[in-house]
Formats: sequence, C-alpha cells, structure tokens
Amino acid sequence: MSAKRPLPLPDDQTREFWDGCANQELRLQCCEDCETYIHQPAAMCHACNSTRLNWKRVSGNGEVYSWVVVYQAPASYDVPYVVGWIELVEQPGLRILSNVVGCPPDQVQAGMQVQVEFEALADGVNLPVFRPV
Repeated sequence: MSAKRPLPLPDDQTREFWDGCANQELRLQCCEDCETYIHQPAAMCHACNSTRLNWKRVSGNGEVYSWVVVYQAPASYDVPYVVGWIELVEQPGLRILSNVVGCPPDQVQAGMQVQVEFEALADGVNLPVFRPV
C-alpha cells in the first residue's frame, strides 16, 4: 500500500518493537523464565506470569493463518489490500497482524509461506509487512 498511513505512537511497552522495525528487525518479547514469546507487548508473561521479559530478534518467517481482503477503507488507503494473521515459526500460536503484500489478494491462502519485510512510512518509521516466499 502506498497511501499515507497514520504513524504508530510508541510507548514504554512498545518502543523496543518499533525501534527494531526502524532497524529492519522484527523483535518480540520473550519470557526469561519459560522462554515463551509474547505478542502484543505486555507487562507479564501469559504462560507463567513472570515479569522477567526481554526482547529478541525473530526470523520473520511464518505462514498465513487467516486473512481478510479490505475493499472499502478511508480515502487515504489504496484498496483492495490484505490484512493477514501471520503465525511465526518461532512458536505455535505466535501470531502478528500485518499486511500481506506482493501478490494479488485472491491468491492469498492459509498456509502460504511468508517473510517479513519493512515498508518505510515517514519520519524513520518502518512498518512490518509480509511477502510470499
């Protein structure tokens, strides 16, 4: 999508994620006690309730778990576009919501292998999107 998008507003909990994206790295929280990855960023591990969380770079490899094609959107967006629920290879159930780019919307399918890439928005902000491999 080439249309102008609103920029994310990082806070203390999400800043490391967005800093990683600015460096073209997909970083997610990981529990130091049980090694469970966590996304969306949180203050506590959902698996063991530990608050000992750090950030790790992940591969960005995954597959389309589910998706929707958007045909009507605000005037500043190019349609149609695909919003995908991407399951990352690092852990079953570890999913990130993002755009699927680089193929016609009618060719997206469950199980399609994808890889993260970063779309430059503005002011040094990069948005993670996923492209079929």
